[in-house]
Amino acid sequence: MHGFINIDKPRGITSFGVVERLRDILGIKKVGHAGTLDPDATGVLVVGVGKGTRFLEFLMDLEKEYLATIALGVLTDTLDMSGQVMARKDVPELTEDKLKEVLKGFLGEIMQTPPAYSAIRVEGKRLYELAREGILVNPKPRKVRIYKLELIGLADDEFMIRVVCSRGTYVRSLARDIGEKLGTYGVVKEMRRTRIGHFRIENSIPLDVEPEKIKNAIIPIDKGLSHLKEVVLKEKAAFYFQNGTQVGSAGILRKSKDARSFEHVRVYRTDGGFLGVGYLRWDSISPVKVLPPNINNA
Repeated sequence: MHGFINIDKPRGITSFGVVERLRDILGIKKVGHAGTLDPDATGVLVVGVGKGTRFLEFLMDLEKEYLATIALGVLTDTLDMSGQVMARKDVPELTEDKLKEVLKGFLGEIMQTPPAYSAIRVEGKRLYELAREGILVNPKPRKVRIYKLELIGLADDEFMIRVVCSRGTYVRSLARDIGEKLGTYGVVKEMRRTRIGHFRIENSIPLDVEPEKIKNAIIPIDKGLSHLKEVVLKEKAAFYFQNGTQVGSAGILRKSKDARSFEHVRVYRTDGGFLGVGYLRWDSISPVKVLPPNINNA
């Protein structure tokens, strides 16, 4: 069992809790995930199993899509409805046009301060661990990118948005900042991650199905890395690549038309066997993560 599973994470369990559950279901220790999802949030959680865990790093930078309902007029310590209420504030009269205008201001590259309750590490401890000990650390603002921010609906003192964003973006922080721009407070009431790159919610599998269905849902490593371009090596070059040696461009049999130098690529033998991920240069390809010869990724 080597590859990825697109899990539809249920509410009320941490991402690590999903990992622990899958370790028990699959009977293997090597299980990890490609990006934390809040305990109260649901939706796409990409999990690596077996040798697939070694390739999770190539999924981390994929854009993410969320559907979120934002409640206005209340502020909690966690910036969602599970936290302790810190303050309340009147909500000014809102129209769709006014809200859409405010949302436009968050498009593109922005500076965002992560929540005090988050998975960011400070001196070896995650912020949510420190917060539970009563130590609230104010994280430093960092650059994130919002690709799309669409208003889905507005009702009373809450609204729903669709967010497509970069790695490291916190929708809870976005809710707080939008609320501030509106002259009030904002927290996440409900959130569902609908996509991580090409991993979509409609292709996900619930955590509570039969173990056999979860095993059958494992996506081969190379299929999970389908966003990377493809390179096929000649027989001798494939041997050297799989043994950790850089291969010159003469060893490349063919590659994707849009494959560019200085990017990661999927690397194959001539018989279609997946070798691993390489780093393509104009004159060579270097192994980055390689599967052992005895691993069948099919």
